Amino acid sequence: MKYLKYVGALLFAFIVYTFLYLPILVTILFSFNESKVQVLPIKKLTFDWYRGLFSNTELWVAAKNSLLVSLPATLCAIVFGTLAAYLFQRYRIRGGSFLQFLILLPYILPGIIIGTSLNLLFKFLQVDASLMTVIIGHITFITPVVMFLVMDRLKRFDRNLEFASMDLGASPMRTFLLITLPNIRSAVLAGALLGLTISFDEVIVSFFLIGTDNTLPMLIWSMIRHGYSPQINAVYTLIVLFSLGLIAIAGSRLFAQRNSKAITEE
Repeated sequence: MKYLKYVGALLFAFIVYTFLYLPILVTILFSFNESKVQVLPIKKLTFDWYRGLFSNTELWVAAKNSLLVSLPATLCAIVFGTLAAYLFQRYRIRGGSFLQFLILLPYILPGIIIGTSLNLLFKFLQVDASLMTVIIGHITFITPVVMFLVMDRLKRFDRNLEFASMDLGASPMRTFLLITLPNIRSAVLAGALLGLTISFDEVIVSFFLIGTDNTLPMLIWSMIRHGYSPQINAVYTLIVLFSLGLIAIAGSRLFAQRNSKAITEE
């Protein structure tokens, strides 16, 4: 009976992961297909669609805009999220749980609500849509990612190290920079990488806040609307690899952090 349950669990997991990842693998496979007709079997493999990307000026401008949005948004979110995590974890604040919920809200609400709300706010303030408004929009949902990862690390951080530092004459700021921050840097880095991935791939909020410019996901969306091109498969493949790379780095940092904590406790 136990064997049947084990096999059933494996079969269920296989079906779920196949459903999730088979479309991604098929898209990557078709990015090497020479024919514009995306059907199996593939008769000939080619790198022509990838070569075409390097001559597509519009694509590179969109990729540059995506970086101009995601990098500043992630850096601001690191500062805001880390400071908020330290504030909530180290000080008792009346209504702290409610404030945490308010910070988390932009992340859990549908993107269309956040995008519409910010669009109306910027129009009320008479601020023109641009990459800057997109950056502000992305900060709202990256910050809680960083904040909760850092809070989780601070909960497991031995505060006696901070007390010892201040007993030896270090100021709270010096203690934070030399003692606390080095011990939570893995969580900060993990939050930054996850936030960068989320920001780089984001479409819905960007759609409501962007002006005449284009980010890479927005350009791909418009390309699909105006007719399918196999070059989209190549772009999609590069984005998937970029996102998986960032997630793998973030995951490895969190794994190393937990291992070091386990070794310390032993």
